[in-house]
Amino acid sequence: MKFFAMSTAVALLLAGAANAGEAQNAQRQGTDAAAVEAVEARSERVVYVCDRSDETRRSFERQYGEAKFVTAEEALNGTAEAWSAPRCMTEGQAQKLTALMSR
Repeated sequence: MKFFAMSTAVALLLAGAANAGEAQNAQRQGTDAAAVEAVEARSERVVYVCDRSDETRRSFERQYGEAKFVTAEEALNGTAEAWSAPRCMTEGQAQKLTALMSR
């Protein structure tokens, strides 16, 4: 009986953790999508939230070319060079961009 109760408790904890992870990912995707949409609408610059892992870099390069990282200010104000391809942004910079755009 003890084993069954522990198994049930562990299963419930794992299910709760999985749901929490899904909710966090959904929230993050919503934030990321909002930042990308706002930048696209404002200046036709596409920005993706990327981590700095080799897998992400290779995937981005395969699809878009070199993974150039930009700051929130660069995405909002633009830089001297034209953006012919999407750029990357860290999660922290995406949050900063969202905050700057809500002012």
